[in-house]
Amino acid sequence: MTGAEKRREARRDQVLDAASACFVEHGFHGAGMAKVAKKAQMSVGHIYHYFESKEAIIAAIVDRESELAVERFAELYALPSDEIAAAMINRAEDIVVTKSDAFQSALNLEIQAEAQRNPHIAAILQEHDKKIRGLFSNILNTKLGLTDADARTELLMSLFGGLASRVLRNPGLKREKLIPLFQSLMHNLLNEPANA
Repeated sequence: MTGAEKRREARRDQVLDAASACFVEHGFHGAGMAKVAKKAQMSVGHIYHYFESKEAIIAAIVDRESELAVERFAELYALPSDEIAAAMINRAEDIVVTKSDAFQSALNLEIQAEAQRNPHIAAILQEHDKKIRGLFSNILNTKLGLTDADARTELLMSLFGGLASRVLRNPGLKREKLIPLFQSLMHNLLNEPANA
């Protein structure tokens, strides 16, 4: 990546971070481009240099999250098959902490709420989910040999995804108590034979 490309990427990230903060603070519709520009410390016109609309900003936020998930699944897939389940279980603590982060939870729920009103945003989220589910299920099926990989993937994604709602409803959530329980559930789901 050239210096100019790095600077452009940094400016895009600056806008995405500012927009994320504004969406959490004001909601999607309350976060006009003027507020995003002020938070990003740049002009509205400069933001339009990188993104054509707020929808495009949401798409880029989702894409950025998706790229991180793709990288994590690529790392897992590269491991020998007999190490994958243990590696995933060892990541449970990081996943619980990440999925129960109050800011990220509020942002994700704001984007999901907008998806209920906006078919374009809904399509972006559904495409992201399809991609991540596919990568996850593929690891469970091809690397761990689990024949009901789709159902196991859906259950694990539901369990971890539910933390976003729980932390906003229960800010005193005891993550340290949840981690060993998640690890136990993951051990069962990733190591037990599939039921016929």
